Amino acid sequence: MGMFTADLPDVVRQQANKILHEIETSGSMIAAVKNSARANGFVLGLQCANLPAAHCEDLADLFDSATEKTLRALALGR
Repeated sequence: MGMFTADLPDVVRQQANKILHEIETSGSMIAAVKNSARANGFVLGLQCANLPAAHCEDLADLFDSATEKTLRALALGR
């Protein structure tokens, strides 16, 4: 995760790392998309809890990038 995570509460950082790991280790495209949707819901929840917008955007970008990378790898047969 990026340098911005140093400012995240521990519980948020731990959950973000868990979600990121689940995206990166998805065994199918469907699982990757489901995990990505879960990540999106997580970020929306953080926005509702008033986490700074920059942190939410960074997390969303990180999750999106991981999802794209995983889907690309799965499409190519890993």
